[in-house]
Amino acid sequence: MKPELTNINSGEIIASKKLTSTAWHMKLRVPFYIELNMDRNPGYIIPLLTENEDQEGVLLIRSTLWNYDVVRNTLEIIIYKRKNNEEWLENLSSGNIIQYLDPEEIIIQGLNAETYYLIGNTEAQAFFYQFNRSLPFTSTVNSFIYSKNTGDFFPDIDGSYPLNYHIIYPYSPERVIHLFKKDLSRETESYTILLFCEHEVNMLFSQYFKKEWGATENQIRIANYNH
Repeated sequence: MKPELTNINSGEIIASKKLTSTAWHMKLRVPFYIELNMDRNPGYIIPLLTENEDQEGVLLIRSTLWNYDVVRNTLEIIIYKRKNNEEWLENLSSGNIIQYLDPEEIIIQGLNAETYYLIGNTEAQAFFYQFNRSLPFTSTVNSFIYSKNTGDFFPDIDGSYPLNYHIIYPYSPERVIHLFKKDLSRETESYTILLFCEHEVNMLFSQYFKKEWGATENQIRIANYNH
C-alpha cells in the first residue's frame, strides 16, 4: 500500500444500487462518528480505496457525499463510473467492506445570499442536493443540471428538494450557456452562483455572469472536483 495514504478507515456496505448508467448509490455503516461541519460546508468528497491489480497498488476513487446519518452512523455516497472502476463497482454488494480516507471539503463556506444558482453537469447532482438541503427555507434556489442523455438524472433522497434538469443535444458548451439564458434570469442583486461543470463550461459561465450580470469574483464559486 502507498505510504502516503494515512487515516484509512473501513465501513460495511449495507446497500448498493445502480441509480443510472453511470452512477451508483451506496450506504456504508461506519464504525465511529465522522467529523463533518455541514453548517459551514455542506459539500464533501469521500475518497475510497480499492486494490488495482493492473497497477499493482491502490486505486483512489472519489465519491460525493449525499447524506450522513449521525444517529445511525451511516454514510450515503454517489460513485460515478470510470474506465478503471466499473468492474469493481459492479461486484460490490451488501456485506462487503470498503476502505475510505478522511472526507475532503468542497470549499464553499461563507455563502450568504437571497438567491442561489446551481449550475452543473449530472455529476453535480449529489453535491447540489446536499447543498440545497442545507439552506434555510427563506433561500431561493434556481438549478440548471444538464446532460447529453435522459437517463443520467436521479431524484433527491425523499424527492422534497427537486432540481431542474435539461438535455443538451447536440451537446456543446455554447448550447449549455444558450439554454441557460433562455431558462433563467437574474432575480435579485443578492445572489451566489455555484458552478460544477466541465472546465470549458465553467469558464464560459464565469465570463457570461461577469459581463452580463455584473457578478463579482465572490459571487461566482467553482466547485472543483478532481477525479
